[in-house]
Amino acid sequence: MAQIIYLVAGILVAYSCFEYVSYSDISSVMSVLQNISAAIFTIAGIWIAYIYPEAITSFTNPSTVSLLKGTESTRRIESLVIIIFTSASVLVCTLFCSLLYALYSNHPFFVEYIPEIRFLNVWLLVFLCINQIKAMLSVMVNNIKFVERLHRLKTEKEVDDDL
Repeated sequence: MAQIIYLVAGILVAYSCFEYVSYSDISSVMSVLQNISAAIFTIAGIWIAYIYPEAITSFTNPSTVSLLKGTESTRRIESLVIIIFTSASVLVCTLFCSLLYALYSNHPFFVEYIPEIRFLNVWLLVFLCINQIKAMLSVMVNNIKFVERLHRLKTEKEVDDDL
C-alpha cells in the first residue's frame, strides 16, 4: 500500500513541475541519490554482518547455518534486508537510466517525446527518492533501537551487579 502512495506522490509531483526541470537538475539529484543508496547499502550490510555473523560463515560453509534467536533479531534482519533490497533497486534504476540516456538521448523517438520522457524521469526520480528516504529512516530507527537495547542491557547488568 505504501508503494502505491509513493507512486501517486511521484506522479503528482512530476505533473506539477516536469516542464521546469532540466536534465542537469535530474542528473545532479540522481548522482546524490546514487551516493546515498550506496552508503545505505553498505551500512545495512555491515549491520547484518554484525547482528548475524553466522550469515557470513554460511557462504563458506553452508552446513553451519544456524537460526536467529528471538523475533527481535529476526525483525531487525528482515528490516535490514529490505533496506539493502531498496538501495540496490535504486542503484540499478539509476544505472539503467544513465545507460538509457547515454545510448538513446539523440534517438528520434526520445527527441520527439521529450516532455513525456521528462515527466517519466521526474516521476521515477521522486519515487526513488521517497523509497531511499524511507530506507535511510529505517537505518536510523534501527540504530536508535540498538542504542536503546545497549542502555537496557547495561542497566540490567548494573542492577544484577548491585544484588
